[in-house]
Amino acid sequence: MQIFLRFGEKIDGYDYKVINERVARASAGIMFLFGILSLFSVHLYRTIFWAELFSITFIIEFIVRVLVNPTYAPYMLIGDLIVSNQTPDWVEAKPKRFAWLLGMILGVIMTYYIIFDIITPIRLGICWLCLFLMFVESVFGICLGCILYKKLNRKLYNCPGGICETTTKKPYDKRNIIIILAFLGLFFLTYLSLKSYKFNEKPQIVIIKK
Repeated sequence: MQIFLRFGEKIDGYDYKVINERVARASAGIMFLFGILSLFSVHLYRTIFWAELFSITFIIEFIVRVLVNPTYAPYMLIGDLIVSNQTPDWVEAKPKRFAWLLGMILGVIMTYYIIFDIITPIRLGICWLCLFLMFVESVFGICLGCILYKKLNRKLYNCPGGICETTTKKPYDKRNIIIILAFLGLFFLTYLSLKSYKFNEKPQIVIIKK
């Protein structure tokens, strides 16, 4: 029974339970993809069916992660399959559990709106918040829930992205900000040029002779 009802794995060389960060990030990316597609379907097909279906899978996913075992959560299983040929990146399990507990709470709130068929800005806001959290985790490796856990707890060892370490981080070259702004300006000029010369032409009137 302990095999199924547990959180984290015991790995040689670690004095604490760990989670494979590569699997967590892969599952977050998969969920973000399905989530954003489900929201697009609302505008394309004028139905919330796919959005609600994804929300239900989201809720099940985090209930299994937190209350059962993340190893058997559906999206984690798919993520594990995708990164199975990569070396595991073991991180401390406690911050992940806290972050996923917050995800489960959001899922419980979403369940209320689904059951009673309530459409409010709060419901939409929760959807976008979940997508944002999954996006920054999968793309940037930033677990915002883990960062919050770090603020509440000091005795941590190995959090995702190294947020628990107290070593000095590599300073960011502020000159890069100027380069980024320059490219943004270039992209904006490209947008204006493309819109002006190709997609802003006056419609041609076609005369059909009988």
